[in-house]
Amino acid sequence: MIARVLFVHALRDFLRFRRVLAWLLVIAGVAAAGWVWAGLMGQMAPTDVYARLSSILTFRVLPLAAAVFATAVVGQEVEQKTIVYLLTRPVGRPTLLLSRAAAAALVVFAIGAACALAVALAAGLGSGVARSLGQDLVALAVGSLAYVSLFLVVSLLLNRAMVVCLLYAFGWETSVGNMPGDLYHLAVSSYLSAIGSKPAPTSGNPLLDLLSSQLGLNLITPQRAWTVLAVLIVGCVVFGTRWFATHEYVPREDAE
Repeated sequence: MIARVLFVHALRDFLRFRRVLAWLLVIAGVAAAGWVWAGLMGQMAPTDVYARLSSILTFRVLPLAAAVFATAVVGQEVEQKTIVYLLTRPVGRPTLLLSRAAAAALVVFAIGAACALAVALAAGLGSGVARSLGQDLVALAVGSLAYVSLFLVVSLLLNRAMVVCLLYAFGWETSVGNMPGDLYHLAVSSYLSAIGSKPAPTSGNPLLDLLSSQLGLNLITPQRAWTVLAVLIVGCVVFGTRWFATHEYVPREDAE
């Protein structure tokens, strides 16, 4: 009962009008970019068009949203100097943290799902694209949990964690798929690609391959992807709740 109340309260906080409006604009931008890119892909099959657009757009927005909302679970309270009031509630710290993190993951998934639907409509929502969309919705759900749990741990360990999370999301994750060797094993996106609608190895267009991170090889199987992501999520949740329960958090005096 208490966890549900905390979850709903956090959800309302994350869905404030200004935040919703900003992400609606992002989704609209994804839809517009999808229509433009789909028109430039010529005679590619709709499923290939969707897979490319999903890799370029949807799975780039997902870690961005996760970085914003995961770092707000605790970091926002520290920055706004309300962490003391949050922690004085008669609720166990693990319950408090997990309730807010679950709300963040749900919002991140909703944003990702809206982007995926916009991309599917741009590619032409036939039966093949609908199946790919279904695969991606599963990958987006798992990815929301993975990114939020990972970035939540970062926000518990570091001040100004948003910068680190964004560097990981847009620096490492967008480039590692194009690197030679086995470095792709260190990117969450590589495992999500194994679960979702993975683009064909090559499109014949170097720019599309670069943007969709397909210049390198990704030999991760779906079974291995599920295992690794499950371990990542559980490990981050266990570590994060124990860390939050045993460390003190005070308002930042340098917060504006």
